[in-house]
This record gives sequence, C-alpha cells and structure tokens, in this order.
Amino acid sequence: MSRLGMLALSLCCGWAVNAAAQALSYTVGVQDYENYLPYSEYKQGEYRGLGRDVLDAFAKSQGYEFVYQVLPLKRRDAMFVRGELDLSFPDNPNWVTVLKQGRHISYAPVLEFTDGVLVRQSDKGKPLARIRTLGIPLGFTPYPYQQLVNSGAMRLEESARYDKLYEKLARGHVDAAYMNTRVAEHYWRDVARDARAPAVYDPDLPHASDFHYLASFKHPEVIARFRDFMKNNKALVDELKRRYGFQ
Repeated sequence: MSRLGMLALSLCCGWAVNAAAQALSYTVGVQDYENYLPYSEYKQGEYRGLGRDVLDAFAKSQGYEFVYQVLPLKRRDAMFVRGELDLSFPDNPNWVTVLKQGRHISYAPVLEFTDGVLVRQSDKGKPLARIRTLGIPLGFTPYPYQQLVNSGAMRLEESARYDKLYEKLARGHVDAAYMNTRVAEHYWRDVARDARAPAVYDPDLPHASDFHYLASFKHPEVIARFRDFMKNNKALVDELKRRYGFQ
C-alpha cells in the first residue's frame, strides 16, 4: 500500500475511533434543586445523590460517559423536547404532556416517589377546603390540585429553595406545601435534625405516587439497556438505596 493510502486508512480509522467514543457520551438533563436528597442535590457546582449514583453505576456497566447538565426544571424540559439533551432525569410520562406532544419518548423507572401535602402539626387531618395558598418548589406542577388552581379556589406560591418553602410553611405564610415526601422526611431528620418536625405529611389529602424515570426519544436503545440493568442488578440498587436511607 502506498504511503498516501496508509495515511488515508489511518485518518479513517482515527475518525471511526473518535466517532465511537463520542457515541458513548450522553448528555443527561437534571434538575438544579439544592436540597432534594435522597434523590439529588446541587451544591457548589456539584450534582450528586442517589439518582446520580444509580445512573453512574449503569453508565459504568455499559462503558458510557454521562455528562450531567444541571438546569432549572422548566428549562430542562424545554431543552429535552427540542432535542438538545440526550436523556432526561427525573422525568415521568405524566409530566408536561402538552410540551411532549409529537415526541415518542421511551421511559424506564428508576426511583419511587410520593408527592403530597405537608401541613403544620396542628392542621393535620383538617379538610382540603381550608388550603387557599399552596406552596410548591419552583418548577413543580401539583397535578392533584390543578383543577382547584385553574378554578381560582387555590393559589400557588413557588419557592426556588426547599428550605425556604419549609420556612414559609412553618411560619404560616402558606397554608400547606406540595412536595416530595421523602425529601421532606430527609430534611427534618438529617438537615434540620428536628425530632418533632413542625410540618408533617398528611396522607389523607390528594397525593401522587409513581416513579422518577430516565427518559429519551433520541436513544431508546439506552433506555432499553437501562431497564435490563435495573432488572438484573437489584441487589446493587438496593445497597445504594440503603446508603441514602431510602426506604
């Protein structure tokens, strides 16, 4: 083979190797909540938590590189639907359905959640009608209460930080707060270290239980492999959950 031919072959091989390496790298759009453990937290420029540990374990098993793009929730959703992100986490088939119209999105369940209403200790068991102002984390949609919000019977007040939302509830600036119940439990137990939390989950009020999903419409094959990973590595995932006190 001529020197020119060998150079051409070398360039082609180099291109193929680079293309393969790039194919193994995926962008994952994640939320920028500061205090969202055990699921996640974003502090001092670092994204970490149980969700990331599960995704990193999967990526390592497949030889992938996951590049996490930490974004406000609404911006993350918009970028994902526009195809600017390879994967989205956490996501759910029931979230922002209007925005997702026209996209065939593949989902795989990752972690269980319950989103429900926290009230002050003295208000637990009281009727729903007393809640006129409902606090929510920035970007959240309280789906079980959307009809009341649309009718004007309930007003929403957003907070960019979870600890500020707890503070508003404890001081009576909102009547109740809609949020992830595991996140609230973790906060009172491990952050505030309050043996008797001033706010408690009221399971008698409307709530939503489902999964945080890993989602993609660009790479359904990655989602399929992730489903297999979760099915075949239950002991590993359970150990990660145990480390975070995720019951």
